[in-house]
Amino acid sequence: MTPRSRIRATLGLLDNLRTTPVLSDATHRLIREADTGALQRAGVARIITGGLLLLAVVVATASIDFTNPMAVKQIWAAELTLALFGMVGWVGAWLASKRIAIQSLPIITALLDAFLVLGNLGYSHWGLGVPGGFYSVFPVAWVVPITMAAAAIHYQPRLQVFVAAVYVVGLSLLAFGGDMLSLEERQQDLSAMGGLFSAQANMIRIVMVFAAGLILILVARQGRLMLERAVRETTLRVTLTRYLPRELAPILTDQAFASLRQGRRIPVSLLFVDIRASTTFGETMEPAQLAVFITSFRRRVLRAASRHGGVIDKFTGDGALILFGVPAAQEGDARRALACGQTLLTLIERWNAKRGFNPPVRLGIGVHTGDVFCGVVGDESRLEFTVVGETVNIASRIEQATKAAGCELLASQETVMAAGEEELWSEVECEPLPGVTRKMVLMKPAG
Repeated sequence: MTPRSRIRATLGLLDNLRTTPVLSDATHRLIREADTGALQRAGVARIITGGLLLLAVVVATASIDFTNPMAVKQIWAAELTLALFGMVGWVGAWLASKRIAIQSLPIITALLDAFLVLGNLGYSHWGLGVPGGFYSVFPVAWVVPITMAAAAIHYQPRLQVFVAAVYVVGLSLLAFGGDMLSLEERQQDLSAMGGLFSAQANMIRIVMVFAAGLILILVARQGRLMLERAVRETTLRVTLTRYLPRELAPILTDQAFASLRQGRRIPVSLLFVDIRASTTFGETMEPAQLAVFITSFRRRVLRAASRHGGVIDKFTGDGALILFGVPAAQEGDARRALACGQTLLTLIERWNAKRGFNPPVRLGIGVHTGDVFCGVVGDESRLEFTVVGETVNIASRIEQATKAAGCELLASQETVMAAGEEELWSEVECEPLPGVTRKMVLMKPAG
């Protein structure tokens, strides 16, 4: 592999470090909730860590009478850094609880963490004159892995790369930004900083290891919570797809599903479709051929419904019921239902030309608009999504009326008027619909 190809592969790897690829709305909602929880936990982790370390510094230095002004300044700087570290955590947790700046909070808090840690080390170097190469002997340097662990709570690879780069660059400037010391100079400076290796300083380091462990526990807990939530949501969606139309299961929120479970009355446009003289095909085809035939028909129904935003409520042998306006009514439901019927006729016409069926496949399509009861009925052992009501019965009768009318597509006057297509349809003379007491005006496509 050439150097150029290696660089190209590395850039491609970095480009793929994204939180998620293209995701559904439900997945985005879950990730937003997880991000909010992660921000709150990260804030609490900073508060606890800052408090523990500040307490450790106070306890470790309480019994020591410092005479070195440099040591006093270093302790003061460490205490201020830890207090501000905890303050950053408190502000971050508060903003997360109010759903403020959720997208930008992780990088803001990570930058503030780096500013505090690197600022403290930089103060020791440029303010107090401590050689930059000795940064690792100061206990505050041990806060670096703690802050990196806090950033890991968010499970954002790009954020983690950015945080690591900030610390690598910052620590490199400290370590290699000044003149290199000789061996004698390093020994002399280290002997003057013997207190940094005292029992008190080592106790602070141990507390830092303990704090890092706590944050990593939070990281593991966050990952476990996300895994459990994903499994629950996946199980719920799989369960829903067993009895809900496949178009509804991925988009239903918990509130929308609860509404369907209770049932509600909504306005919809319904399209019934059925193959005419289907018994002829059943008698002349082998079972395997018939299975392929029905599957091909249903594939075209799915294509027409998907093209116009319809929801297939159910397939009934060689027929289907398609809904427009579920789970919520939209402008143009009636127009889309009529267009779906015409698209389906076109698809079947092409199918006949392609396969040369003899006799050709003919459909009966009935479309009607009105209010229906829509909901999930049954007990936990057998749930079923259904729409019932007079509107459903009328739509079924309209589909059956296509036989007597000699027309493959009929729609009620209500549907045509709701679609605003009166000039594109003409009235059909037909007998009263069986089981329907009120007079129905049926219409077919003009021309």
